This record gives sequence, C-alpha cells and structure tokens, in this order.
Amino acid sequence: MPIRFKSALYAPPVNADMDTWRTRLHRIDASGLTAITVSDHFLTGCQDPLAALAAIACCTSRVRVMALVLANDYRHPVITHKAAATIDVISGGRLDLGLGAGYLAAEYAAAGLRYDPAGQRVERLAESLQVIRALFGGEAVHHNGIHYTIDGLAGTPAPIQRPHPPLVIGGGGKQMLTLAGRHADVVGVHANLKAGTAYHAGVIEDMLPERMAEKIGWARGGAESAGRDPDALDYLSITWTCRVVDSPRQADLALMQVCSRYGVDPRVGRRSTGLLVGTVAQCVEQLEERRDRLGLNYVDFGATDFDEVAPLVAALSSVNAS
Repeated sequence: MPIRFKSALYAPPVNADMDTWRTRLHRIDASGLTAITVSDHFLTGCQDPLAALAAIACCTSRVRVMALVLANDYRHPVITHKAAATIDVISGGRLDLGLGAGYLAAEYAAAGLRYDPAGQRVERLAESLQVIRALFGGEAVHHNGIHYTIDGLAGTPAPIQRPHPPLVIGGGGKQMLTLAGRHADVVGVHANLKAGTAYHAGVIEDMLPERMAEKIGWARGGAESAGRDPDALDYLSITWTCRVVDSPRQADLALMQVCSRYGVDPRVGRRSTGLLVGTVAQCVEQLEERRDRLGLNYVDFGATDFDEVAPLVAALSSVNAS
C-alpha cells in the first residue's frame, strides 16, 4: 500500500490586516494540508517564528504548526526548549520542532554573528539537540559540553506530546542528514547550502533524483546506526519554487520562467525535486514518482500562496483516500 502524502506550506506573513490573516489561516485549517510552517530568517522573513507559531496555534485547531527550521545559532537551546514546550501546550500538541545549523551567510553578517565553518555549526547543533531533548525529560539537566553548560535546570512546561514534539531536521550534506537520521521524526532532504545562499543552479542540480537517492541513503544509514527504523521516518522534500497552472502549455512556460530565475536548463528543472511546476495532475504525477522512487512522502510547497496550491492539496487528499 503506498505511503500517504503529507504536505506543508509557509504561513501567510503577518501584516497590519490581521483579520484577513486569521481568515486565511481558517481556510488552511479546513483543508487537507498537514502543517503550516514558519522559517527563521532576519533578511527574508518578516515575522518572528516563535511568536508566529504561537499565534497560528491559537487561530487553528487541526493543522500542525511546524518550525521549518529554527537556526540553532540564533538562540540558546534553553530558550529554544522553553519556547517549543510552551507552543506545544498552546497548540494542544500540534508542534513539529524543526532545528537547523543555520546557513545564510548574509544573514549572519547583517546580524553581526560569527559564521563558523559548516562542520562547527553542525557540531553545535548536535550538542544543542542533546540539551533540548534532555530538558524535555522533566528532570534536572546537568550538561557540560563544548558549547553549552547547563547546571541543574529542569525544563518546563511539560509538553503535550511525549517524550517531546516531533523533531524536524534537514539538510543537503552527509553530516546533517546522518544527524537527521539519528534523531529526526521528519527528515528534510534538500540541496547542500554550504555556499550560504539558495538561489543558484546548484541547488536545483543537487536535488536531481540520483543525488536525492544518495542523500536519503545517508539519512537512512544514520537511523540504522542509531538502532532506529528508517521506514518509520517521514522524508520531506523542500520545494524551492512551486507553480500550479491551469494547462500543460502554461506549465511549459512557467517552468522556463522558474528555471531562468535559477539559471538552470528546464530539462534539469523538470527532473529536480527542488521544483514543482505543472497542472494539478502533472504535479500529483511528479509527487507520486518522487514518493515511489525515493520515499519522499512529505512535500513542502514553500512560500506559495495557498490559493494556488489548494487544488493540489485537495488532489493529494483524494490520493490518500483512494
């Protein structure tokens, strides 16, 4: 029996018209979408992820609220745990806690943060994970690590989801994906972002099926090394750009436009899991192929407007029901 699809979409940005914002959230909550996500950026994001997730939780009752993802270098793990535990209680146990090492070099520079080599940032995230998971345990935590020291702190409040909210960890390199396989409930699989930016041909080329198979293999290997069942995890594909159109002719034009933005050949863009462009039927076909070939059962539509992807969300719900 095919694995059921799950789907996620970036939250509508906060603005002065909060009545419209709430109305949009109510529509999303009534759809078949699995999760509303909020990213963690200074330059490209217009809302604080933790405040936004709490507000979204209060405006919805069904859809999950996902941090996709919190950059570890932007806040201490004690602060991350406290916020996550609080949002899990506010949401009635609907939080998915996404954690990442941070990658956007320009953002670090703008905020005056030191941009360490990728290996150091991932190492720091791995230790942060130890601290956060320990704080969800309910007992006093004593941790004396390379980057963090915790002296007898007990994590509160107690989360609704036990032992802790599901963890979402993603990446494009072996170190991050192995870490995700060892710890995550949802493994986000995307391009290697060591260049410190996302909008270039490399991110599309690095998400071709052959590369994605290798990446997923790293995550599955990490799960097996930790004594976990890799088939029990969700594998989420990050969609850098999603375009849903009305006709195949429009799809060809849209693909050319999208690929031009990244400087990549449309023949490459069509195969890459980093893009999702086409009619509803074409998009479903692409997603089914990615699921059946690679195990990518969870699709993140990115910053696309909900009105554009609503028919696709409905179609995936129908696929799940069949």
